[in-house]
Amino acid sequence: MSIISRIFKYKCPRCGKGDIYTQPFNIKEPLAMPEKCEVCDLPFLPQPGYYYGAMFMSYIVTGWLYLAIIGFCMLIMKMSVEQSFGILILFVILTYFKTARLARALWLNVMVKHDKKWDVIK
Repeated sequence: MSIISRIFKYKCPRCGKGDIYTQPFNIKEPLAMPEKCEVCDLPFLPQPGYYYGAMFMSYIVTGWLYLAIIGFCMLIMKMSVEQSFGILILFVILTYFKTARLARALWLNVMVKHDKKWDVIK
C-alpha cells in the first residue's frame, strides 16, 4: 500500500492495515481516534499537541485549493465575488470533516515511517 492510499484510506502509517479513525464515522466526534493501532500498536496520540502541525498543513493545502475555486468561479465561470464565495462556503461546509481527517492522516504519514515487515503479515 502506497503512502497516498494509506492517507486517503485512513490506514496506519506503520503497518498500513489498522484504521486511524474509529469506525463508523460519528458526526458528534469526527476526529475520534483509537489510542493505538489495533494491528501494530503504534500510538496515534503520542503527546498533547501532536496534531498541531496537521493544522498548518491543512491551512496550506486548503488555502491554495480555495483560491483555485474562487479563481475558477470568477475567471472561468464569470461569477460575481458574492456568488464565488457562496460556492466556496458551500464547498467548505461539505468537505470540512474530510479535510480535517485527511490533514491528520497526512501528518501521521509524514511523521511515521512505513515498516515493510508489516507488509508480509496478514
